[in-house]
Amino acid sequence: MTFCCRSFTAALVVLAAGVSVSAAWADAPQITVPSSGIDWSAGTVTVSADYPAGTQSVVFSAIGQTIATVVVADDTVAGTVSSGVPFPLTTPTDFSADARDAQNASIGVATLALTPAMYRPSAPELELAAGTVVDFSLALKAVSDHTVTSVVVKTEPEPLTHPVTLVTGADGQIAVSGVRVPYGVEQIELIARNGFGSSLPSKAETVYSLGPRSKLPERSRYVLVDKRSMTLYYVRGQRVVRHYDIAIGTPSTPTPNGYFVIGAARPASGPWGVLRRPLYRVFGSRRKPSGFYIHGTDEPWSIGTWASHGCVRLYNWEIRNFSKTVPNGTLVLIRP
Repeated sequence: MTFCCRSFTAALVVLAAGVSVSAAWADAPQITVPSSGIDWSAGTVTVSADYPAGTQSVVFSAIGQTIATVVVADDTVAGTVSSGVPFPLTTPTDFSADARDAQNASIGVATLALTPAMYRPSAPELELAAGTVVDFSLALKAVSDHTVTSVVVKTEPEPLTHPVTLVTGADGQIAVSGVRVPYGVEQIELIARNGFGSSLPSKAETVYSLGPRSKLPERSRYVLVDKRSMTLYYVRGQRVVRHYDIAIGTPSTPTPNGYFVIGAARPASGPWGVLRRPLYRVFGSRRKPSGFYIHGTDEPWSIGTWASHGCVRLYNWEIRNFSKTVPNGTLVLIRP
């Protein structure tokens, strides 16, 4: 029986069948919420009480109002009985269990204070390494401290366009499928929910959706120049170590597509910026200069535009970082 709006006008009187019996109960009743008494989806708790020998009935109350009176089957022994009433725990609530003898005199009263926060999920911890190169449809795993019955997945700067599926949330072990990460650089976070409320957001992790894995180089280390997003990615071990905003060739002098390897940094000045690194075409064991470079620029305002004669431009401070980070001979893929 479920009571709504917490208005209780009558006591529930039931005969306790299947009572667990023990001779070692304390002299006073004890009140608890067993795991079987928690409805994580509905946000309700069903309290139980241990009662001493001599108890004929147990009166359960919440916020000072009787919600159930349970008559025990054998008052000569101690046992445990459930109130049988799922109670919606939406605010801090004081429960009590009053054990009474055959003359309806109180043997002892147990109390229990509960709050929704005791059952609300904690902020999830994503099992996701920052910088991970993810597939278009991602399966997320996370850990919280309580059972989760629904989740919200947020991405920035581009929002998700499809609903996700909570595969499981039992005991706080969260698995989510169907997370379609928008193309490019995204921050992703997870909010866990159950009937008792919502968690704080997880720590946001930066991930990279760079298209189908089958179209990415099968190398442990490579550079991806993505003209679509005007971004250069340095990938190592399926994680983006660093990404850089770039400028590329104008429509009349386009940046070429295809595979290259990068050479050693050379000092530069003027339109080349402070450094330039040549790109080589590879023919078997031979390298042939392509005539194109990844270099800095003396026109920082051009970054993010179609401005070069086919080279890939970075800010001067970023070409320095790039040259310290990316070894000679690293594979470079330039794609539309």
